[in-house]
Amino acid sequence: MSFFEGTVVRNFHIAMSGANDFVEIEKRAARMERPRHSVPILARRLGAKLYQTNLDASPYSSSDKLRSRLLGSPQGWSLARAMAPQLGPNDVIFCLDTEVGVPIAAMLRGKPDRPKLVVYLHNLDRPRGWLGTKLFGIADSVDLFTSCCSSQLEFVRDRFNVGEDRTLLLLQHVDNKFYTRGQPTASKRRPLIASVGLERRDYVTLAAAVKDLDADVRVDAWSPNARKMAKTFPSVLPPNMEYCTGTPAELVQLYRNADVVVVSTFPNKYAGLTTLVEALACARPVVASRTVGLADYPASQRDYDGEAVRRQGHAGRNYLVARKSGKRDGSGSAGL
Repeated sequence: MSFFEGTVVRNFHIAMSGANDFVEIEKRAARMERPRHSVPILARRLGAKLYQTNLDASPYSSSDKLRSRLLGSPQGWSLARAMAPQLGPNDVIFCLDTEVGVPIAAMLRGKPDRPKLVVYLHNLDRPRGWLGTKLFGIADSVDLFTSCCSSQLEFVRDRFNVGEDRTLLLLQHVDNKFYTRGQPTASKRRPLIASVGLERRDYVTLAAAVKDLDADVRVDAWSPNARKMAKTFPSVLPPNMEYCTGTPAELVQLYRNADVVVVSTFPNKYAGLTTLVEALACARPVVASRTVGLADYPASQRDYDGEAVRRQGHAGRNYLVARKSGKRDGSGSAGL
């Protein structure tokens, strides 16, 4: 990557929205009560200074609030105003979301000897995202766009004439010390189909698909970023299906108990990634909806072992086909 080349000493900065208590998060992770968070690990490796909008931003102004109606948040604009004058050509800023990345890019536009800027994209290809990026000239100030979904990168390349050398696909990470393979619980009596998450989930279709199977179906329907939609669940669950919310440790055991993990979603651009990589880290077969957001993963040859991922997918498909056909050896023919 060109802006890391040479012998210049870089000062790294990480900016993100929200207010996370990373000290407490790391204490709980050390006790194996939850997975590790990537931000403290990244900050330590880079020696980076961390900024969070709801902790480090000054009181926002009326102009910050006005800009946020188009894109970002008032706190993000306030933080960007404070950071921009302090940073120079030897600084590199990683913005972990557009809520803070867009304001920082706008404040750096036209700044002589500006710092290098990396912005992670999650859902920029919305009307507001496109318009805000255009009006604020964001593409002129960002040195590298990253995303866990290639469609987001294709969007900035197509709409804003960004070259491929300024985009980077970063596949969704997972804490592979917390999510690991393990033994199912001794009380398990028959096959288990598991599904996890709430964002854009389609459990109506899942319920219809599994209602006649000789298997238990357990759904851990929790998400830090989404609420249940009216169409998420059927009005009546089939007798073999139940849902609940458990602790992170209980979630790991659910994956280990599962004979197959199903990621059933409505058409979307990003939902389901976390469940998919967590299940694979626990070495479980996965069946997933064919969506834009998941398209990079089963066939990826980049950061994951693509062939291993494909084998897991085939194992999940064959398991469901075998159960439906009454076979027990997982040798059902392709057809899903």
